[in-house]
Amino acid sequence: MLIPVPAYRDFREAFRRGDRRTVLGTGQPVLDQLGATESQRGLVPAVLLMIGASLAGSERYGDATAYLERGLAELPGSAARREVGDGDWYALTLLDLLLLQGRYQQAWTFVQALTEPARRLEVRLGATRAQVAITAAFGDFTSAQQLLNTAAGLADRLRNGQSSAMVDGDRAIVLALQGRTIEAAAFADQVLPALTRPGPGPVLAWSAAQAITVTTTVARQAARAGDLMTAERMLFLSIEPAVRSERRFDGAQLALARAVVWLESGRPDEAEAPVLEARRTFVALGCAPAAALAQREEATVAEARGLHASSRPLYERARDEFATLGLVRETAELDAVLHR
Repeated sequence: MLIPVPAYRDFREAFRRGDRRTVLGTGQPVLDQLGATESQRGLVPAVLLMIGASLAGSERYGDATAYLERGLAELPGSAARREVGDGDWYALTLLDLLLLQGRYQQAWTFVQALTEPARRLEVRLGATRAQVAITAAFGDFTSAQQLLNTAAGLADRLRNGQSSAMVDGDRAIVLALQGRTIEAAAFADQVLPALTRPGPGPVLAWSAAQAITVTTTVARQAARAGDLMTAERMLFLSIEPAVRSERRFDGAQLALARAVVWLESGRPDEAEAPVLEARRTFVALGCAPAAALAQREEATVAEARGLHASSRPLYERARDEFATLGLVRETAELDAVLHR
């Protein structure tokens, strides 16, 4: 039986107690030690995955993706399976990162593997929710709604209220993106108490982050639809979870929503600072879809302020960023703006 060396056991304990600083500070020396000893080499994938998860928690998304990809690739047949099981939790974390970075094709490949019937229900649910996000991003709302029904069925089979709340949060986001903001707000109101429930564990962390995405998305879409009362209310509801969140990404989502609501409320000068803040943060984090969205809103703010010479290159940049991501709907919309 493999007995891990003390350095690995200390590393594993640091990871379990959430000590990211120690995990990231000692991870490479532990990898070097394990890799140099044939009997310990099988534990390398576990270390890679723990480093990747810690990097993800520290919002170093690009580095986290690389470690998680390598760890998952080396996991099958290794002794690390006794430490991290089948690695599905890490695969779902990787899937979230791929979506944040706009790596949709790679994410879809993961989705296909993680939705296989042999997978555990929790894993299939997480992967199906990712399918919802991808199809909605590409404007296929019919498929997104069908997948939401599949996800709801999986959540019901799990008999897990938190999972059901997250699926309803997904439904609110999809409805908002469709322009059905009244229905979206109703779903948001229904699920927010569950999504913002405090407590430890990855599920509650994911649901808390989703609460911010739900409220800010509904706020932006409601403002665009002229429903400023709903937009202001959703913006207000997003403040507390965003303040509690440790993620810079969540703060940037709030800043972007604030900019859009202020712009649609006739306050374009006040909207400039938050939209610039959101854009800088999304770019720094490598979150390409959110960065492209913020770039488009920055252009809209500039145009509303009468800065037409500045707004056109901003629109062009946003158009190119959406095109690079393969998001045809947004690209076409910006082509229409540029040729009006």
